[in-house]
Amino acid sequence: MNVVMIGPAGCGKTSLTASFGRWLELELGEKPAYVNLDPGVLNLPYEPDYDVRSIVRVDDLMRRDGLGPNGAMIRAVEIIEERLDEVVMGIHSLGGMGFRLIDTPGQMELFLFREMGPKIIERISEASRAVAVYILDPFLASSLSGLAVGVSMSIVTRLRLRIPVISAINKADLIDVSELEKLLADESELARRIASEEHGLIADLSARFMELVKEFSKAMRIAKISAKTGQGMRDLYNLISDALCECGDLT
Repeated sequence: MNVVMIGPAGCGKTSLTASFGRWLELELGEKPAYVNLDPGVLNLPYEPDYDVRSIVRVDDLMRRDGLGPNGAMIRAVEIIEERLDEVVMGIHSLGGMGFRLIDTPGQMELFLFREMGPKIIERISEASRAVAVYILDPFLASSLSGLAVGVSMSIVTRLRLRIPVISAINKADLIDVSELEKLLADESELARRIASEEHGLIADLSARFMELVKEFSKAMRIAKISAKTGQGMRDLYNLISDALCECGDLT
């Protein structure tokens, strides 16, 4: 089964890929395959079994073509799209019956809104099941409007990748996320708090976001995790298992 780590820059995708993989190895005796789809990363805390940098690297493009980091990243994604069959074959060649942990680029929009991400996930999902873990950074969700946007992005992820999506709050070791956890578990309370604390257009837009969340997603448990300490990995595993099970309701 494929577990796709996705979220905004700095949310901890790569760290969680490594941490969850170690937990699978130590607690369940699994031997997960690690897939790196970020052509711009310099160092990884895990040894990738498939690495898209074997096709293209952002730092090479910057040196060779004189591009800045953003231009080189966009060009790298274009090259990956041109060689999509090669990327998919590389991932499929890993085989096995366990977990493939897929680490996506730091620039989430390049994976989610260009052809690369949806096409790769569509192709690898033909032969094995897939679920995305949308990672909420509690620092980015420190305001109620920011939290509403973050939750709505998990729905966008599901629409774009067309696979089940679960949500996780990372960095739980750094700040108290209990209040965020309560609000994420109760869309009605979150909408009420937004109406009372935000103002004007921001309040209206945030409320509309939450209406979409309520309409298009079930009440969900949110995994409270820390990629640094390993906190919450069992809960994350259970949510992934439920999402991949036709009878799982995640409530």
